[in-house]
Amino acid sequence: MKKISLLLLLCGFLHAELYKIDNFRSDIYSRDTKRLKPVEISLIFEGDDIKSKDYKIKDALNIVISSFYIEDLFTSKGKERFKELLKRYILKKYMIDIEFIYIQSLGIKESIDIDKIVKNLQSQIQEELKSPKSSLDYKESIKATPQIP
Repeated sequence: MKKISLLLLLCGFLHAELYKIDNFRSDIYSRDTKRLKPVEISLIFEGDDIKSKDYKIKDALNIVISSFYIEDLFTSKGKERFKELLKRYILKKYMIDIEFIYIQSLGIKESIDIDKIVKNLQSQIQEELKSPKSSLDYKESIKATPQIP
């Protein structure tokens, strides 16, 4: 009897499909900077008949990942909580039973920080305004200015 139940259990595991999402990008709120930060994550899902429902899994991933703070996703506890919440959300919303979720990679993708650029430009302008101009430069700039009759 044990051999039969073990064989049935093994057949159930062999039937499970793998579905991989590579380089999924989303913007996640940072508690520290009070701004959105771009994140990239790669995941592998294991479950029955999940490849045909990939669009539902991506939708659930986008909803669940955006409910986390970026700082929480980078802790072990936060990653486990994220995977568990994602599994439960997919089951409740789409009736898809995910057996396992494996995080392959997770990283912050640095974007252009407009505030830093603005501050840098403002400091450069302030430095230029503080530097003394020679009268020769001023006279030459007047000569270069076109005169309107």
